[in-house]
This record gives sequence, C-alpha cells and structure tokens, in this order.
Amino acid sequence: MHDTALPRLTHRQRLSRTAQSWNTKNYLVLLLIIFSPAMTLPKFLLLGDSLTQTSFEGWGATLADRYQRRADILIRGCSGYNTRWYLLYADSHGIFEEQPAERITLVTIFFGANDAALKDLDAKHVPLTEYQENLKTLVQKAKSAYPKARILLIAPPPVHREQRLIFQKQRYGDKATGIPERTSEHTQLYAKACVQVAQELNLPCLDLFSGMMESSTDFGSYLSDGLHFNQNGHKFVGQELLQAIDQHFPELAVQPDPITGQSNNSGSSCKGLPSSGPYHEEINPEECARAFGKQNYS
Repeated sequence: MHDTALPRLTHRQRLSRTAQSWNTKNYLVLLLIIFSPAMTLPKFLLLGDSLTQTSFEGWGATLADRYQRRADILIRGCSGYNTRWYLLYADSHGIFEEQPAERITLVTIFFGANDAALKDLDAKHVPLTEYQENLKTLVQKAKSAYPKARILLIAPPPVHREQRLIFQKQRYGDKATGIPERTSEHTQLYAKACVQVAQELNLPCLDLFSGMMESSTDFGSYLSDGLHFNQNGHKFVGQELLQAIDQHFPELAVQPDPITGQSNNSGSSCKGLPSSGPYHEEINPEECARAFGKQNYS
C-alpha cells in the first residue's frame, strides 16, 4: 500500500540528502580511490579500428596480463573506422588530450583494414596516399601530446577471400554480391605503405601482413570471418606484439621469473616499468606499514 501523502523528492533534493548522509570517512575513502597509486600507473594507448576495439578479447588482454601492476591498457579503437574518420573522432573527442602527457608510455597505431576496402565496393575506402598522410598525422599528434611516449605502427593483416564470401552470404543471404569488398592483394599495398611510413619517420612497425603470410600456419586459421581475428589470431598478434616491444623498446621488456615463468611476481623485472606497490614477500607482517612508506597502520 502506497502513502500518497509522502512528498516526492526532486532530483536536487535527493542529491542534497545523499551529500548530507556522507561523513568525513566517506570523503577520505573517495579521495584515496581517486589519488591511489593504481590510478597513476603508466598507460599504453591503443589506437585503431575494430581490430583494436575488440583486442581485450585477445591481444589487448595479453598485453594487460604481461604488464600487470606496471601499466594500464587504454583501448581507443573504433569499429569500422578508417584513418580519415578516426582523425575526426580523435579531434572531436579529445583522444590526445584525455591523459596527462607524462602518463602515456606507449602508443600503438593500428589502421589499414578499412582504408584498404575497395573503392567501388565499400565507403570505408581511403586512397593509399591519403592513408599514409593520415598515419603521419596520427603520429605527429601522438608525439605532440605525449613527447616521451614510444610509438609503434602496426600494419593490417591479410584478408581471406573465401571466408569473406561465406560471411557475406551469411550476413546478406540472397542479396550477397559474391564479390569481396576487400582483397589480400589490395590490403598488402596498405601494409607496405604502413611499413614505409614507419621507415620514413624512423619508427618501428609490426608488419602483421607479412607475419601471417610467412607463418607456418595457413593465415586463414587466424581469422574468424576473413578479416577479424579469432582466438588463434589474437594469440598470434599478442605474441608478435610482445616480441616487437621487447625488440624495439627493451626498457619496457618484462623479464619473467626464471623459476615460474611468470611476468608479474617478485621474481620478474622491468627496467622501465617497476611494479606498483611492494610484493607480498617484501611486507613484514609485524611492520606492514613500513613497506608502504608509513610509520603506523591506521
């Protein structure tokens, strides 16, 4: 039974009552959360299309696992975007302004899968020369926003024709054209163009196109629909990315524990990214506060 005599509170009144119910302890807890060391970990910023947006399904998660307690992984991928659209998105949404400059340690720039769509078959197509200029602009923006960040370009993977046609039939049924909107031959031009941009700018590039094509495994086994990664593909990209970081940015390479092989315990190390907080073996239960730079626990 409802008491209709009870007054209804406005949104502002509800907020006022909530604020009044908070005490000093509540605010201290909030401040601890906001300014806790975990919130100030170095960041890896991943820019790209759907191959980056969905990376926490695989290769992005691999990166996060390797850098536990050392760096936070920020995914800024947009499904279906080409470099032209992403530049507009980055400017309108402040992608290069959202983090303090000193916090970004690594930026990956992974585009080309959509830019390489065939001109007359997909509106995502971006001409090859514009694609290269857009990559250079993204690099320039990243360098300007994060002067100390390492930058890694990633070239797009190959396209599996048969898988794309199967996907097309499944998606569009009788309206399927039977003509793929992307081809490996055309995408290869964009992969080479990405590598060329990296060379011109003296930056490293992870060439996934060549890597997958030269793999002992049929590259189709890395893709779910001829374009996007399946679990095998995510695993391949994750391994290749970690190797690229180790090779080109050795100060960011994590040395695993020689006994357990783990990259996130007291036996592991990383010259450029120390672990956040002391490891549990370093904490004396009798004087635990000292491990955190305090005299007393309270």
